[in-house]
Amino acid sequence: MTDQDSTWLNQPKYSKLYRNGVKEFVKNLMSKFGVGNEVKCSCHLCDNHLWWCQKDVHDHLICNGLSERLVQWIYEVALLNTMDCEENNGFEDNIDKMLNVVYGNVGPMGPNIDAKKFLRLVEEGRQPLYPGCNKFSRLSFLIRLYNWKCLNGITETAFSEIIELLKEVVPYIRLPKSFNSAKTTIKDLGLNYEKIHACPNDYMLYWGENEKEVKCKNCGVSRWKAVAQGSEHNKVVAKVMRYFPLKPRLQLMFLCKDFSKQMLWHVVDRKKDGKLRHPADGEA
Repeated sequence: MTDQDSTWLNQPKYSKLYRNGVKEFVKNLMSKFGVGNEVKCSCHLCDNHLWWCQKDVHDHLICNGLSERLVQWIYEVALLNTMDCEENNGFEDNIDKMLNVVYGNVGPMGPNIDAKKFLRLVEEGRQPLYPGCNKFSRLSFLIRLYNWKCLNGITETAFSEIIELLKEVVPYIRLPKSFNSAKTTIKDLGLNYEKIHACPNDYMLYWGENEKEVKCKNCGVSRWKAVAQGSEHNKVVAKVMRYFPLKPRLQLMFLCKDFSKQMLWHVVDRKKDGKLRHPADGEA
């Protein structure tokens, strides 16, 4: 939207100019940031947090008025309109290409609830880190930042403070509000992991029927590294295994019709005449 287009912002809500401005704004909002038939609502009450269909967003803006964040949104849209339309494909990482494969090949029946939630996060992640940035997408930078936090043992408090500092330095940067928000995004994308306590000598996992055991059944070594004052809250686990669940990752792959076809090839399209042409023809 241009500066001239934004003149409706200062008009009364009942005026024709305001209503036409809202209509055009919602239309542009859907075309650039919509996922399916929904988009984040920028009215005073929703404050760019809740997702609604185009008609509901239009009604909210007419009835509830504009969020304080709306002006920032319009400036961002104006900046994005000045960029080359292919800029989002020019990130120097490979994440955007992966997202294009997944997001651009959803079947004609549309996504289910879980897939819709994932695609909504993907669409947010495809946006540049800030208007004009062609090195990082919002998602790729968040993953890099989260990985840096884990590798260097940065505390959750320090991580949140770093995010706050980055937002002060770059006002239009697209980052979560805190560590918990970032962690939720990673989890919703299916990139999280589970922590399972393990025997220090690798004989067993404290999982399933052994979940409540306090020492290894094979070597007798304690599950805990240290126990201070006999308090349960002061116990420090001796060893932890990080488990990356396979099921949600397979579900993400099946969101893409091309990946789905490749993953089913060995059952559907492979020739089964007894000859060994591919590892899938072997018994293993």
